[in-house]
Amino acid sequence: MMWGIRGRVLLASSVFLFALGVVALADARDEFAQQTGLDPRSIGVIQTEVNGTQLTIAFVFVDQRALDSRISVALRQTLLPYVGRNALYVNPSVRSVVDRFAFDPMAVSVQSESSRPYTPPGSAWVEITPGFLSGSFETNPSGASQGSGSEGILVLGNAIDPAKPFTISYGSASAAFDLTSTGASATFTGGATAQSHEPIVVPALEDVTRLEDVLALPDLTAPSLAVLFGLDPSLVRILDVQVRSDAIRMIFIRLEESVRSSTLGPELLARLNPVIGTGAVMVWAWSAAAASFSPWGFYIQQSGTNHVFFSNASFVELTSGFLDLAHLIPNELAAAVIRLPKSVDPSQSFTVRYGTFGVSYP
Repeated sequence: MMWGIRGRVLLASSVFLFALGVVALADARDEFAQQTGLDPRSIGVIQTEVNGTQLTIAFVFVDQRALDSRISVALRQTLLPYVGRNALYVNPSVRSVVDRFAFDPMAVSVQSESSRPYTPPGSAWVEITPGFLSGSFETNPSGASQGSGSEGILVLGNAIDPAKPFTISYGSASAAFDLTSTGASATFTGGATAQSHEPIVVPALEDVTRLEDVLALPDLTAPSLAVLFGLDPSLVRILDVQVRSDAIRMIFIRLEESVRSSTLGPELLARLNPVIGTGAVMVWAWSAAAASFSPWGFYIQQSGTNHVFFSNASFVELTSGFLDLAHLIPNELAAAVIRLPKSVDPSQSFTVRYGTFGVSYP
């Protein structure tokens, strides 16, 4: 699952795949599954060296389990016609930025337990990224540091029986699929994975009119917002981003102990109480238009490593339905608390990113 076609984010988790370049092959499938909410049984990952460059190819069996994982509406719509056709989503990628790479779909073969290797013809392939079949790669929309890749669909039809194990190969490297096995793999229901934290559920804020009015101010700055709410200016960040043609304003407030003496209001402070002092960051998102927005576009960057979110417990919803958002309701605030992954050290500098945009602490 790559992330994007000409700048649009297809997967909710838009940067995870390129982290696989530094993961041992034996762990790549589980890493992939954990970061996306996909069932490990639906995933195959191949890593191979091509002209001195490591190529990572992710294969995902297109079934209802894949559609129920944390993918974007756009990718779900792209894949939906291939459910039941024994199709695989295919994403080759490299960690460098290139326009083309020597990835050859015709080098992909499939073999079931009791059959000979089968090389799918060109007609079995469907391009998602333009030029997929000819080796065209695109830069990851999350930034050049995330490398580049492409996306396609391989329709296998009767070439495999999904009730039986099969192997996908690229040259001498291969990945095994056993869609019916249970083994030691985690069980996934509706795309959920093991929780990142103990979940925290608080009542949705009943009245956010004051906050909406503040976010709509054209001359709002981080210092002025800090003064307005009696906050330490070092905790406040404002990020104005453009998603397609729509502008989104995001406010980030790091929830340090001093927040307790702010004028955010008793209703909001009561909901924040469990996460104050844990390194968590509150986010408010607002747009005058129905801008595309998903909380799964957030990730944390620290010391060159990207930490993506795969669990609902990584967030504390402050407004109803925050985790299920695909678009912002015009002029209505969406708010939540982002809880830092356990692998992030809150005492060190980190960046909260949304796609290619981000704010840093301290």
